[in-house]
Amino acid sequence: MESESVILLGVPCTHLITDLNTCVDVNQKHNRCKHTIYDQQIDVNWDKRIADNPKIFNGTKFRLSSASFSGDTLTLNLGLTCYKDFLGTNWSENSKSLAQEGVRDFNDSQAYMADPLGVGTIVLTTDDKVIFLKRSEHCAEAPGLWDVPGGHPEPQEIVGKIPLDEIQFSDLSEENVVREIYDSILKEVVDEVNVPMTSLSQPNIIGVAQNLSAAKRPSAEFIISCSLTSSEVRDLYTKGTQEDAYESTSIQFVAKETVLNLTRDHEVWDTLAPSAKGCVMLYKLFNDR
Repeated sequence: MESESVILLGVPCTHLITDLNTCVDVNQKHNRCKHTIYDQQIDVNWDKRIADNPKIFNGTKFRLSSASFSGDTLTLNLGLTCYKDFLGTNWSENSKSLAQEGVRDFNDSQAYMADPLGVGTIVLTTDDKVIFLKRSEHCAEAPGLWDVPGGHPEPQEIVGKIPLDEIQFSDLSEENVVREIYDSILKEVVDEVNVPMTSLSQPNIIGVAQNLSAAKRPSAEFIISCSLTSSEVRDLYTKGTQEDAYESTSIQFVAKETVLNLTRDHEVWDTLAPSAKGCVMLYKLFNDR
């Protein structure tokens, strides 16, 4: 499969998208469709994954069904899914067949995919450097590649640690879900990089990218300014006390201008995780407009 990303939706640089002009429709109709045959393999696939990597764990996620931008408002249509279903659909050996049958049955290649919404961000230091983290070999996705800080918004932060099939959509208010999306990317930066929350600006969404190596798995990408220099960030990172320190093994800082001029021919490009490529592509597009 291609280890690249594509842009699903880009936000013009003339618009700043924050939690104040982001809307969500959280509804069961945005859940993935069940497949009578391939769904039987999800548990089998999960058991194998656990055996290969005991550090991974299941958890509920928001499923992105679609995204649109109109006027000054970004709208995200969200259902619910889980990490196990993601590995059993988007990351399954049957993902190409699932996509083909989605087109056949619903005119939608993603109909049978879990498509959990990820979040990632360009973090820009005061000396105009962009933060990249080298993913640990323990990571289920893109181990050993350089990535931007990121992760997932978590329904459990709103409703608690309850099973997917016990979550009531009525308990997921639009306000709380939007807040969780924006809070989640700030928390990921704090947990992964070990910088204080007070050093980070309000996140701005610059668009949504799809990871082709994970059957078009979507991720909302942000820009965050950090009030620290790259040297100060490095010092904090190397203390290794952050919650998600195990997810990365090292940090590097790339000049903003270098990032904005990255192409597929650049030697750095092939060292990036697909999710980082999507974030960089949106960052370039945002600055080009």
